[in-house]
Amino acid sequence: MASRQNNIKTAYGLSKDREQNAALIFGKHVSNEKALILVLVTSFACMAPFLLGLRLWNQIPEIIETGLIGPDGKDDSMPRVMLVYAVPGLAFILNLICHVQLWIHQKTQRIPPKPVWLLGRFGIPLLFIPLSALWILKAAGEAVQAVFFITVFSSLFFMYIGSRFYDCPTDAAISIRLFRLQEKPSAWNKVHRLAGVCWLAAGLIQLILLFSFAPVPAVLRIIPLVLLLFPFPAASVLGY
Repeated sequence: MASRQNNIKTAYGLSKDREQNAALIFGKHVSNEKALILVLVTSFACMAPFLLGLRLWNQIPEIIETGLIGPDGKDDSMPRVMLVYAVPGLAFILNLICHVQLWIHQKTQRIPPKPVWLLGRFGIPLLFIPLSALWILKAAGEAVQAVFFITVFSSLFFMYIGSRFYDCPTDAAISIRLFRLQEKPSAWNKVHRLAGVCWLAAGLIQLILLFSFAPVPAVLRIIPLVLLLFPFPAASVLGY
Protein backbone atom coordinates (compact mmCIF):
# COMPACT_ATOMS: atom_id res chain seq x y z
CA MET A 1 0.00 0.00 0.00
CA ALA A 2 2.81 2.41 0.96
CA SER A 3 4.73 1.71 -2.22
CA ARG A 4 1.55 2.20 -4.25
CA GLN A 5 1.02 5.63 -2.63
CA ASN A 6 4.65 6.54 -3.28
CA ASN A 7 4.17 5.75 -6.99
CA ILE A 8 1.24 8.17 -7.33
CA LYS A 9 2.21 10.88 -9.80
CA THR A 10 2.29 14.45 -8.51
CA ALA A 11 1.61 17.67 -10.42
CA TYR A 12 5.23 17.57 -11.61
CA GLY A 13 4.89 14.05 -13.04
CA LEU A 14 7.08 12.60 -10.27
CA SER A 15 6.35 9.93 -7.71
CA LYS A 16 5.80 11.22 -4.17
CA ASP A 17 9.22 9.96 -3.05
CA ARG A 18 10.97 11.63 -5.96
CA GLU A 19 9.14 14.91 -5.43
CA GLN A 20 10.16 14.92 -1.77
CA ASN A 21 13.80 14.39 -2.79
CA ALA A 22 13.51 17.11 -5.43
CA ALA A 23 11.90 19.43 -2.88
CA LEU A 24 15.05 19.24 -0.76
CA ILE A 25 17.04 20.51 -3.77
CA PHE A 26 14.57 22.92 -5.38
CA GLY A 27 12.33 23.81 -2.46
CA LYS A 28 14.59 26.56 -1.08
CA HIS A 29 14.46 25.01 2.39
CA VAL A 30 15.52 27.15 5.35
CA SER A 31 15.02 26.96 9.11
CA ASN A 32 11.92 28.59 10.63
CA GLU A 33 14.13 31.17 12.31
CA LYS A 34 15.83 32.15 9.05
CA ALA A 35 12.51 32.16 7.17
CA LEU A 36 11.07 34.62 9.71
CA ILE A 37 14.11 36.91 9.50
CA LEU A 38 14.03 36.91 5.69
CA VAL A 39 10.30 37.65 5.45
CA LEU A 40 10.71 40.58 7.88
CA VAL A 41 13.76 42.04 6.13
CA THR A 42 12.40 41.69 2.59
CA SER A 43 8.97 43.01 3.62
CA PHE A 44 10.50 46.17 5.11
CA ALA A 45 12.64 46.49 1.97
CA CYS A 46 9.55 46.26 -0.28
CA MET A 47 7.89 49.08 1.67
CA ALA A 48 11.02 51.30 1.66
CA PRO A 49 10.18 53.18 -1.61
CA PHE A 50 7.28 54.88 0.14
CA LEU A 51 9.93 56.83 2.11
CA LEU A 52 11.18 58.21 -1.20
CA GLY A 53 7.60 59.11 -2.11
CA LEU A 54 7.14 60.94 1.18
CA ARG A 55 10.39 62.87 0.69
CA LEU A 56 9.33 63.96 -2.81
CA TRP A 57 5.61 64.25 -2.01
CA ASN A 58 5.29 67.94 -2.86
CA GLN A 59 7.07 67.45 -6.20
CA ILE A 60 4.76 64.65 -7.33
CA PRO A 61 1.57 65.80 -9.13
CA GLU A 62 -1.72 64.79 -7.50
CA ILE A 63 -2.62 62.93 -10.70
CA ILE A 64 0.16 61.10 -12.54
CA GLU A 65 0.03 60.14 -16.20
CA THR A 66 0.99 56.49 -16.53
CA GLY A 67 1.35 56.38 -20.31
CA LEU A 68 -1.18 53.53 -20.40
CA ILE A 69 -4.28 54.07 -22.55
CA GLY A 70 -7.61 53.19 -20.92
CA PRO A 71 -10.79 51.84 -22.58
CA ASP A 72 -11.96 55.39 -23.34
CA GLY A 73 -8.81 56.11 -25.35
CA LYS A 74 -7.44 58.50 -22.71
CA ASP A 75 -4.38 58.18 -20.50
CA ASP A 76 -5.18 55.89 -17.56
CA SER A 77 -3.90 58.22 -14.84
CA MET A 78 -3.02 57.31 -11.26
CA PRO A 79 -3.44 59.36 -8.07
CA ARG A 80 -0.29 60.30 -6.18
CA VAL A 81 -1.32 58.35 -3.08
CA MET A 82 -1.52 55.13 -5.10
CA LEU A 83 2.01 55.54 -6.45
CA VAL A 84 3.50 56.31 -3.05
CA TYR A 85 1.56 53.83 -0.91
CA ALA A 86 -0.26 51.26 -3.06
CA VAL A 87 2.65 50.18 -5.29
CA PRO A 88 5.00 49.41 -2.34
CA GLY A 89 1.99 47.85 -0.57
CA LEU A 90 1.41 45.54 -3.54
CA ALA A 91 5.08 44.53 -3.45
CA PHE A 92 4.73 43.82 0.28
CA ILE A 93 1.71 41.56 -0.28
CA LEU A 94 3.26 39.65 -3.21
CA ASN A 95 6.48 39.17 -1.27
CA LEU A 96 4.54 37.84 1.71
CA ILE A 97 2.64 35.42 -0.55
CA CYS A 98 5.92 34.07 -1.98
CA HIS A 99 7.42 33.51 1.48
CA VAL A 100 4.27 31.82 2.81
CA GLN A 101 4.05 29.59 -0.28
CA LEU A 102 7.69 28.56 0.13
CA TRP A 103 7.14 27.83 3.83
CA ILE A 104 3.99 25.75 3.19
CA HIS A 105 5.64 23.69 0.44
CA GLN A 106 8.70 23.19 2.61
CA LYS A 107 6.53 21.83 5.43
CA THR A 108 4.69 19.48 3.08
CA GLN A 109 7.89 18.48 1.23
CA ARG A 110 6.58 19.56 -2.15
CA ILE A 111 8.21 21.60 -4.91
CA PRO A 112 6.74 25.15 -4.96
CA PRO A 113 4.82 26.36 -8.04
CA LYS A 114 7.23 27.44 -10.77
CA PRO A 115 6.56 31.24 -10.45
CA VAL A 116 7.12 31.08 -6.68
CA TRP A 117 10.22 28.91 -7.08
CA LEU A 118 11.69 31.30 -9.67
CA LEU A 119 10.98 34.42 -7.57
CA GLY A 120 12.25 32.82 -4.37
CA ARG A 121 12.70 35.06 -1.36
CA PHE A 122 14.31 38.01 -3.14
CA GLY A 123 12.57 38.13 -6.54
CA ILE A 124 9.80 40.55 -5.56
CA PRO A 125 12.16 43.08 -3.88
CA LEU A 126 14.53 42.83 -6.85
CA LEU A 127 11.71 43.60 -9.31
CA PHE A 128 9.57 46.09 -7.41
CA ILE A 129 12.02 48.26 -5.45
CA PRO A 130 13.98 49.64 -8.46
CA LEU A 131 10.79 50.03 -10.52
CA SER A 132 8.92 51.79 -7.69
CA ALA A 133 11.86 54.14 -7.09
CA LEU A 134 12.21 54.88 -10.81
CA TRP A 135 8.49 55.63 -11.15
CA ILE A 136 8.53 57.97 -8.14
CA LEU A 137 11.64 59.82 -9.37
CA LYS A 138 10.13 60.25 -12.84
CA ALA A 139 6.81 61.50 -11.42
CA ALA A 140 8.66 64.01 -9.21
CA GLY A 141 10.74 65.27 -12.14
CA GLU A 142 13.98 64.21 -10.46
CA ALA A 143 17.08 63.22 -12.43
CA VAL A 144 17.65 59.47 -12.63
CA GLN A 145 21.26 58.94 -11.52
CA ALA A 146 23.24 55.74 -12.00
CA VAL A 147 24.79 55.98 -8.53
CA PHE A 148 21.29 55.95 -6.98
CA PHE A 149 20.39 52.62 -8.58
CA ILE A 150 23.85 51.17 -7.99
CA THR A 151 23.18 51.81 -4.30
CA VAL A 152 19.74 50.19 -4.56
CA PHE A 153 21.11 47.03 -6.16
CA SER A 154 24.13 46.89 -3.83
CA SER A 155 21.72 47.06 -0.86
CA LEU A 156 19.78 44.09 -2.23
CA PHE A 157 23.07 42.29 -2.90
CA PHE A 158 24.18 42.78 0.73
CA MET A 159 20.86 41.36 1.94
CA TYR A 160 21.18 38.36 -0.36
CA ILE A 161 24.74 37.62 0.79
CA GLY A 162 23.59 38.01 4.40
CA SER A 163 20.93 35.37 3.78
CA ARG A 164 23.60 33.02 2.42
CA PHE A 165 25.95 33.69 5.35
CA TYR A 166 23.33 33.07 8.04
CA ASP A 167 23.49 29.28 8.22
CA CYS A 168 26.00 28.31 5.55
CA PRO A 169 27.82 24.94 5.85
CA THR A 170 31.60 24.72 5.97
CA ASP A 171 31.78 23.80 2.26
CA ALA A 172 29.70 26.83 1.14
CA ALA A 173 31.14 28.83 -1.76
CA ILE A 174 30.04 32.11 -0.13
CA SER A 175 31.56 32.10 3.36
CA ILE A 176 34.17 33.68 5.62
CA ARG A 177 37.27 31.51 5.46
CA LEU A 178 39.57 33.29 7.88
CA PHE A 179 41.54 32.01 10.85
CA ARG A 180 40.72 28.38 9.91
CA LEU A 181 37.14 28.80 11.08
CA GLN A 182 36.03 25.71 9.15
CA GLU A 183 38.00 23.60 11.60
CA LYS A 184 35.97 24.97 14.52
CA PRO A 185 32.25 24.27 13.92
CA SER A 186 31.03 26.30 16.90
CA ALA A 187 33.05 29.39 15.92
CA TRP A 188 32.04 28.93 12.25
CA ASN A 189 28.33 28.95 13.11
CA LYS A 190 28.61 31.96 15.43
CA VAL A 191 30.62 34.04 12.95
CA HIS A 192 28.35 33.30 10.00
CA ARG A 193 25.14 33.86 11.92
CA LEU A 194 26.53 37.20 13.08
CA ALA A 195 27.67 38.02 9.53
CA GLY A 196 24.23 37.10 8.18
CA VAL A 197 22.43 39.42 10.58
CA CYS A 198 24.95 42.25 10.02
CA TRP A 199 24.81 42.07 6.21
CA LEU A 200 21.00 41.81 6.14
CA ALA A 201 20.78 44.85 8.44
CA ALA A 202 23.42 46.76 6.43
CA GLY A 203 21.53 46.29 3.17
CA LEU A 204 18.18 47.27 4.67
CA ILE A 205 19.57 50.31 6.50
CA GLN A 206 21.43 51.51 3.40
CA LEU A 207 18.19 51.26 1.40
CA ILE A 208 16.19 53.17 4.02
CA LEU A 209 18.83 55.91 4.26
CA LEU A 210 18.98 56.27 0.47
CA PHE A 211 15.22 56.77 0.20
CA SER A 212 14.97 59.03 3.27
CA PHE A 213 17.76 61.55 2.68
CA ALA A 214 19.25 63.46 -0.26
CA PRO A 215 22.15 63.41 0.21
CA VAL A 216 22.62 60.88 2.99
CA PRO A 217 24.50 62.54 5.90
CA ALA A 218 28.09 61.31 6.12
CA VAL A 219 27.70 60.20 9.73
CA LEU A 220 24.82 57.90 8.74
CA ARG A 221 26.69 56.42 5.77
CA ILE A 222 29.12 54.88 8.24
CA ILE A 223 26.44 52.62 9.78
CA PRO A 224 26.11 50.13 6.88
CA LEU A 225 29.89 50.09 6.40
CA VAL A 226 30.47 49.25 10.07
CA LEU A 227 27.90 46.46 9.90
CA LEU A 228 29.50 44.98 6.77
CA LEU A 229 32.98 44.95 8.28
CA PHE A 230 32.15 43.98 11.87
CA PRO A 231 32.00 40.18 11.27
CA PHE A 232 35.65 40.08 10.18
CA PRO A 233 37.24 41.31 13.44
CA ALA A 234 34.66 39.12 15.22
CA ALA A 235 36.01 36.17 13.23
CA SER A 236 39.52 36.95 14.42
CA VAL A 237 38.37 36.83 18.05
CA LEU A 238 36.27 33.67 17.73
CA GLY A 239 38.76 31.96 15.42
CA TYR A 240 41.58 31.86 17.93
